[in-house]
Parts: sequence; structure tokens; C-alpha cells
Amino acid sequence: MGQDNTIPGNNGTGDNESPVDPGSGTLRTALDAITRYRLIIGGIVLAVLILIGVVIWILVGALANRPVAASTPVPATSTSRGPLPADVEAKDYQLGDCFADFDSNATKSKVVDCTTDHSAQLGAIFRYKADDTFPGATALRDKGREICRDLMLNEASTKYALLQQNVYPSATSWDNGDRRVDCFIVVNSGNTLKESVLQK
Repeated sequence: MGQDNTIPGNNGTGDNESPVDPGSGTLRTALDAITRYRLIIGGIVLAVLILIGVVIWILVGALANRPVAASTPVPATSTSRGPLPADVEAKDYQLGDCFADFDSNATKSKVVDCTTDHSAQLGAIFRYKADDTFPGATALRDKGREICRDLMLNEASTKYALLQQNVYPSATSWDNGDRRVDCFIVVNSGNTLKESVLQK
């Protein structure tokens, strides 16, 4: 019985070919170069990943500490009122306030809880900037119509015959610092509203 002792790749003919000695300098140099190349590439990849991580960490930290833009949403209902009813000056009306016996020309009105009988509700407010010049009565009236047009009423509003009433500054009150245009939702007569008509 014979035994094949040929080295793979050797044709077994007894030629003078001999296997490569793994300890030879040529192979070691080639392996060292490949290992060095892989280490360099790995180091570069690792450095890029660390750099990306640092950038993300800085961005997240910067965005987390960024001050939120000051917005001035006005609540749909009066939330900071004291006990109601209360006589309130026109300059202090708040969005969502409900008024008994409302008179748009009065300097004060009675603010009541919207679940009690009332004749008007403040539906929208627009404030001009303090340094704006008086735009004129026509522009103010148009602004009142514009803010009323964008007003959203709730389903309960369909039970009532509602009108809109705009209140805006005169040239005199403008000179005294009045910069607001108000849109009121009103009924023709009497305190016949018994709930808020504004969509929340």
C-alpha cells in the first residue's frame, strides 16, 4: 500500500520544487505590510467614527440648551381670571372672555363664566407693535375683519344666531398706547349665549 506524501500543489514527480518556508523573510514582510495597512485603515475608520460621535454629541448638547423661542399663545379661555363675574377694563380683556350685557364702546365690561348667560365672547386679538404708526381707520377695520375671518367656532355655535363685532383703536387711543384689534362674537340682543362658542 502506498501513501501519498505529496504536498498540495506538488505534482509528486520528484521535481526540485519545494514548499515555501513560512519563516522566510518575504512572506513575513508581506504579512507585516498587510497587517500594518489594516491597522492604519482601522485607525482611520475609528478616528472618523469618534469624530462623528463628538460632532453629534456637541449638536445634541447645543440644541438641548438652546432657548425656546418665546411664543405668546393666548389661551382659548380666560385662565388667569379671579372669581367671576368681574368688571374688567377693556385693555385687560383676554381671548375667550365672555361678557354679560356687552357694550363695545364701554371702557369696562362684566366678564362672566361662559357657562352663564352672556351676550358676547372675545374670539380673536391682534396687537400692533408699540412703534407702529397709526394705520388709519380703514386698515384697522380690515384687520378686524381679517382676524374674525380666521376664527374657528365650535359645534355649539350652530345653536345661536351670531354676529361679529370688531373693536379697534381711534387715533386718540392709539396715541395713548392702544394697539389691539379685537374680534367679538355677539348675539343681537340679550344674554342668550349659555356656553363658549370658540373651538378649543
